[in-house]
Amino acid sequence: MDIEIKPEPFSKEELEKFKRDLRLGKIRRFGAIVSHQKLRFNHNALVAWRKSSLRQKLSAALKEKEYLSHIYLRKPQRLWPYSLYTMVHAKTKEELNLFIEQLSRLLNCRDFRVLNTVKELKKISFNPEINKNKGLPGQ
Repeated sequence: MDIEIKPEPFSKEELEKFKRDLRLGKIRRFGAIVSHQKLRFNHNALVAWRKSSLRQKLSAALKEKEYLSHIYLRKPQRLWPYSLYTMVHAKTKEELNLFIEQLSRLLNCRDFRVLNTVKELKKISFNPEINKNKGLPGQ
């Protein structure tokens, strides 16, 4: 469903219906799929940080950054010691570098690797319920 972009896209009644449907479990969530390229966020990078853990306060601070779309903590590997991953979106290369520097100061971490996005190959919402009966190829 396409929604008109305006200050108040829904009536009070529509918002109440959304809230009721969420409460009743008729809908799980309501969100938007944004094409960051169409919004001119053409400088994107996955930044891998050598950070073994995150305190709750630091995690909350990261979640507040509007230029971050993903934040993951994973187990480091012997040949790749980075455990924190952030997906950073910016409109210019300079802005991207500024955001990464801000994150470096916030995390108190100078050991990181920037993996710039070359091309987006796939972007969908993952829902295993939709695909559970389709099976894997060859099954």
